[in-house]
Amino acid sequence: MNESPRPLILIVDDETAVREILKLQLVGEGYDVRLADDPIVAGRSLREAPPDLMLVDLALPYQDGLDFAATLKADAAAPQVPIVFISGNPEIMSRARELGAPCLKKPFSATQLIDLVRRELENRAPRRRAKVDVLSAGL
Repeated sequence: MNESPRPLILIVDDETAVREILKLQLVGEGYDVRLADDPIVAGRSLREAPPDLMLVDLALPYQDGLDFAATLKADAAAPQVPIVFISGNPEIMSRARELGAPCLKKPFSATQLIDLVRRELENRAPRRRAKVDVLSAGL
């Protein structure tokens, strides 16, 4: 039987509890998950093993989620990975939505999370390192 590898999702959030809850929900649905608590750790993780999708909090230390995504997009050496932004701040989320990025508003249910992750993975090329058009409208 030819089994495809499980999609890898990188969660970038500075709140430990949020990272762990997201991880439990995603692992329970059959995804592989890596965790990062800030953009610096996320950047290293991204280069070591490019994920199929990233869940990125918009309020991060050192650099907000939108700036982190813009930095990745501008770096030709960085793998281009689809991003779903998560936040409880409606003003910041509206900036992300204006750029065409998918967003998940905290608090959200496990069903909302899994549905959005599945949809984003289905809409993207099924291979790692696929170029994606994240935030290109505003950059």
